Amino acid sequence: MTDECIVALDLVRHSGLNAIAQECHRLAVARGAYPDSWDLWTGYTHMDNELEAWWDAAQCGDSDGEIEEMGDLLHTVLSVAHHRGIDVEAALRDAIQRNAARARSGE
Repeated sequence: MTDECIVALDLVRHSGLNAIAQECHRLAVARGAYPDSWDLWTGYTHMDNELEAWWDAAQCGDSDGEIEEMGDLLHTVLSVAHHRGIDVEAALRDAIQRNAARARSGE
């Protein structure tokens, strides 16, 4: 494992990302983004809508809109992950490790 990967894993470990995800979810619930009958499809739909909005802004060359929509997409992904009980810090650390291994093997 490279020094950069070790540093990245340490940064994620101390990022407070789970607390950020919890706050994203609290705000989404407070603004009524999730109905009482929230299900997996609701989360998927919210993420899909934000991804489409980001894509549209990026395709139009609207850099401010692209940044705003990426923020909304990240907010939604973190909120859904928190709602699903996913430890986002662990998930991100695992993804970094998987991608580091792929990079080392040439995938």
